[in-house]
Amino acid sequence: MPEFYVSAPGKVILFGEHSAVYGKPAIAAALSLRAYLLVKPNVNTDEIVLEFPDIDLKQKWKVQDIPWESLAQYIRHNNDAPATSDELVPEIMDLLSDLLTDCNLSLHYIACRCFLYLYSNLCSENVAGHHFCIRSTLPIGAGLGSSASTAVCLAAALSALGGHIKAPVHKADDKVTLKDMKESDFIDAWSLMGEKCFHGNPSGIDNAVATHGGAVLYQRMTGPGNPSVRTNIRNFSAIKLLLCNSKVPRSTAELVASVATQNRKFPKVSNAMLDAMDHLVTDAYLIMSTPFLDRSALLELVNINHGLLVALGVSHPSLESIKLISDTQKLGATKLTGAGGGGCTITLLRDDISDEELNNAKLELENRGFETFSTMLGGKGVGMLLAQDLSADQRESKFSFESFAALPNREEIELSIGASILEQWRYW
Repeated sequence: MPEFYVSAPGKVILFGEHSAVYGKPAIAAALSLRAYLLVKPNVNTDEIVLEFPDIDLKQKWKVQDIPWESLAQYIRHNNDAPATSDELVPEIMDLLSDLLTDCNLSLHYIACRCFLYLYSNLCSENVAGHHFCIRSTLPIGAGLGSSASTAVCLAAALSALGGHIKAPVHKADDKVTLKDMKESDFIDAWSLMGEKCFHGNPSGIDNAVATHGGAVLYQRMTGPGNPSVRTNIRNFSAIKLLLCNSKVPRSTAELVASVATQNRKFPKVSNAMLDAMDHLVTDAYLIMSTPFLDRSALLELVNINHGLLVALGVSHPSLESIKLISDTQKLGATKLTGAGGGGCTITLLRDDISDEELNNAKLELENRGFETFSTMLGGKGVGMLLAQDLSADQRESKFSFESFAALPNREEIELSIGASILEQWRYW
């Protein structure tokens, strides 16, 4: 293949945090903050290079050093395409372990393990060496799906190199139907395997949103043998969002445990709140599934959901400070997103907000030490930009590893190669 980019969005939990742990549905939606992966054939056809400047990672392997013959007996196929499994195949992990011995940092080890697991399943010894460079406009480790967007980028790129999927054809404003989702479903399935390399037992919601875009209704069914339910709200209209990072670290496990403690102590009260969140998610799904979005009703549900999360004890003074500023400035509706106890808030902005009003609020938030991101909620999922679709001048400036790796911040990455900047991007 000629050189290309792939890109996938991050995500926020819009409704249903914590209640999802108890078998209730939740809704997650894509962000316009994205990961970008540049892929170019290597001059040395036997060399694979993985570069991730945001975490200071650069690793090299030889194609011939991958134990293809031994791996072949453990790689499953379905209709001549690599097939995923319920869990990571331990024999494959063991065979790849010798290629990870010089990864000295835990984050580097996990990223390289994900790459090699996907590469060994989706490519072959007949695929010449390539150079891969990943950049992210998402804050890493903030609960916004940065690992999932990376896994989706890798799954899409390697599936394309392995010849398992066709190039995408949809433009940013195209509507997508169920019959168009064969390639994206393949990417989704393999990106979940990549997420398992990162997180062990992920829910699948992050990679689903990063693959399909829009929004996803997710419900993890309780009890053995009950499969989780995932419904894509793929053509959910994109709306303006202010994301605010409190920069307060939090432990998801501790927050989930605190809700469980409250549930045991006051089961009637706690269960009533969890049931209310269940009903709230159902109402939100009906609103989001219609072609004419009732924005005011959605904003009301955002405020109600935040109130329920406060009652469950998972907010934090920093999050309440952000909400107070946002409410005082009349930006729209603000709630915590994810586990709470720190992390991020999201504000669904009102329709008629001016740039001046938004910038004044962002300045006040940043003066308080918070980090703000103007972004969009919803929008497209995984996409590809082929070098052959650009002019010669654009190819030279945008398909340089040195230039791409040196871009200093998320704004420069978006201005250079952003999916909202270049109309030549196409989506699965």
